[in-house]
Amino acid sequence: MIVTADVHPGIPAATPAPAGRSETENSALWVMPAAPETAPVLRRLLRRTMSRWEVAEETGDAVALVVTELVGNAVRHSGSTDVAVLLARHQDRIVVQVKDTGRWLPRPPCAEADSEEACGGRGLQLVRAYTTHCTVTSGPSGTLVVAELPATPDTGRTA
Repeated sequence: MIVTADVHPGIPAATPAPAGRSETENSALWVMPAAPETAPVLRRLLRRTMSRWEVAEETGDAVALVVTELVGNAVRHSGSTDVAVLLARHQDRIVVQVKDTGRWLPRPPCAEADSEEACGGRGLQLVRAYTTHCTVTSGPSGTLVVAELPATPDTGRTA
């Protein structure tokens, strides 16, 4: 099952803007199976959405990388049947929310994340390197990750 919704301008995202922050200008929602083939599909959808919202290509690339890492974590570790991605464009930032409904599975044995022999465990470090804010909230109904990136307008576009 794939659900896609392009929410019209002015409709707020799931989390309100903090005091002094801009309101939501645009948002989009995708609910897809928690499967490996979901990440490339989401990357294409995200890039099209970022282009339509006239966000700089480098910002779109960063958003695609962040979502790929977060969705990859949900696919590999949560046991969830689906994953939801909410993307919201504010005047000064992009907010990404990735939600799964699973319970995190035990990690396979491998080297520590900061070891050169590690087989994984660097995804959230990478996400935090690209974002200005990132929170992870886990509970009985799943995990929600909220990440914010600065929104850079695409100044190279012509009208």
